[in-house]
Amino acid sequence: MKIKFLGTAAYEGVPALYCRCRVCRESRRVGGRALRTRSQALVDDELLIDFNADTVCHSMIYAIDWDKIGDCLITHSHSDHLYPDDILMLSDPFSHEHRPLQFYAAQDGYDKISEQIALHDMSNRAGVTLVKPGDIFYTSEKKYKVLALRANHSEHTSPVFYAIERDGKRLLYAHDTGVFFEEVYGQLKAFGRFDLISLDCTGCLGLDGGWRDGHMSIKTNLEVIGWLKGEGIADEKTIFVSNHFSHNGGQTYDEMVSEMAKHGIIESYDGLEIEF
Repeated sequence: MKIKFLGTAAYEGVPALYCRCRVCRESRRVGGRALRTRSQALVDDELLIDFNADTVCHSMIYAIDWDKIGDCLITHSHSDHLYPDDILMLSDPFSHEHRPLQFYAAQDGYDKISEQIALHDMSNRAGVTLVKPGDIFYTSEKKYKVLALRANHSEHTSPVFYAIERDGKRLLYAHDTGVFFEEVYGQLKAFGRFDLISLDCTGCLGLDGGWRDGHMSIKTNLEVIGWLKGEGIADEKTIFVSNHFSHNGGQTYDEMVSEMAKHGIIESYDGLEIEF
């Protein structure tokens, strides 16, 4: 199993459009891993996580082979994770030959995707499955077993995050969410031990406090990691990644990477690929 982090920023990207704060100025100056597009990931080159406005950009940069992608998990309906207007590109004349794309989304995302499919008569090119927190389902061709979990995020966006299993390997992709709700821990324990866990880290090093609800920082990441290890959901062999960063957290890539490494956490960057 492998995961490629196509984009690793929150809504505004890093540097944020228009912004002249210290983090954005420094990120523009140094470039490279300091530059972040909106968060999106690809599992095994086959399973897409989220469909944001940077999907076209990611497709070009990483030469994504869309013949391999049949499924897309949507975490919630904020536009940096679901940009429904671009679902229209699945239709003719914007796209001519491609395999159908099946989306999976909770209620608000499901409604937005369904509207696009119906409006442009794309039922033969795209589909959408409604998921609810606590649901366990399989993607098309039964390759992936997926558990949807209730996210600690804006309720009106119907937020979920996902535990994903294939051939005995398990991945937890926990974005966008604050510290997990109590019932989530029990569901994760029932699902089994994870090989890789990616945690929301919008607040970066958490130097300005908070970051318990809606999003997390490295401080709350460590709290969650401690619980997961204590329950056997993760262990010393589990790979931990922090992801989904904002300039509002207050640090650049270079200012975070060594601190995260002290705790055994990989700081994600656009293009990072991990096989496990």
